[in-house]
Amino acid sequence: MFLTPEAAFETALDRTPLLRPSRIGVAVSGGGDSLALMVLAADWTARHGVGLAAATVDHRLRTGSTTEAEGVAALCARLGIAHRILTWEGWDGHGNLQARARQARHHLLRGWAEGAGLAHVLLGHTADDQAETVLMNLARGSGVDGLSGMVTGRGLFLRPLLATRRSDLRALLRARGLEWAEDPSNDDPRFDRVKARRMMPDLAALGLTTERLALTAAHMARARRTLDRAAHAFATCHVRAEGGDLLLDPEVLALGDEDTPARVLSAALAWVGARDHRPRHAALTALAAALARGEARTLGGVLARPEKGGGARLMREARAAPVCAFPTGETAVRWDRRWLVEAPGPAPAGLTLGPLGADLSQCPGWRATGLSRTTLMASPALRAGAGLVAAPLAVPGSHWRARIVTDFHSDMLSH
Repeated sequence: MFLTPEAAFETALDRTPLLRPSRIGVAVSGGGDSLALMVLAADWTARHGVGLAAATVDHRLRTGSTTEAEGVAALCARLGIAHRILTWEGWDGHGNLQARARQARHHLLRGWAEGAGLAHVLLGHTADDQAETVLMNLARGSGVDGLSGMVTGRGLFLRPLLATRRSDLRALLRARGLEWAEDPSNDDPRFDRVKARRMMPDLAALGLTTERLALTAAHMARARRTLDRAAHAFATCHVRAEGGDLLLDPEVLALGDEDTPARVLSAALAWVGARDHRPRHAALTALAAALARGEARTLGGVLARPEKGGGARLMREARAAPVCAFPTGETAVRWDRRWLVEAPGPAPAGLTLGPLGADLSQCPGWRATGLSRTTLMASPALRAGAGLVAAPLAVPGSHWRARIVTDFHSDMLSH
């Protein structure tokens, strides 16, 4: 079942609907998996005439992480690969450290990719990671989605090494004469993944091998695709988009014991909230119950309001939307996952891009758009310092434009 690193990489990219990229990115921590991934990506991009850029996320959670990131930068410089170090300083000591670090890593990589015009970012997860993920999700009582593990990917993040073993990647690096760094957290028994990894030899004696767990993930992934197609058909009938909001028919909130409405509601919340991960079922049922009582609720950066007739409107919370620089000289930037903001020409220096917020008061004609105050407050706006430069949705006809380019219904099938 397992492939060589080269075959796994080639097969995954051949089967993945790439966006005809001129450049792709690769996330490189300096560990053996991601370093081997970068080597394979460098070979592939050179053969296909595609540019390659790399990024390293420095979480600054332990001594030596910055030195390791700088080591990756030096290697990339020798190989002629553009590289950036992305720093996370958001850990406050509360919550699940690994989950928070993973979310921060994806957020930083997504921002880097959008700013650098990268169609895809490659991640170095292996068959061993897949087996550990399935085992952890089994312990949590996960259903089809959790037991399907990680997917190779059809969106920004791609995992082309899920069909190869961690040990084979290290063999590849030795053959190339490359050294890698070992993250001490990979042996820290406080983390569930390390516990799962240490259990694997005992489980293998019972027949629950890495290969069997990966095979289970493949079976569950097929079932998940069937469920996703049914949810997509349901959403086509019962969900429509309006200015960045989603309008849900009452059928979407009737969760009951059926899989489809819950799958659609969670996908809708993830899309409006610009999240990689969908909410848990308990949060969904609480939200649906509140809406049925006529109560508004917030969840994951989304404001959900009941509508006449029993449906609901999902709106982005302005305070949860990001603020970033609009790169000097650029003419278009992706923002908040779904939007493409286009300049009338090369952007001048010093512009920031973020939600319109209270500056809606500077747009006296906003009511003519037909969109609500809450919707427009979460729409993109350009500023120079504290001064409002443009609000494309609230002031139609300006030289700046903003449009949704990640369609909800299509996005449902890319996760």
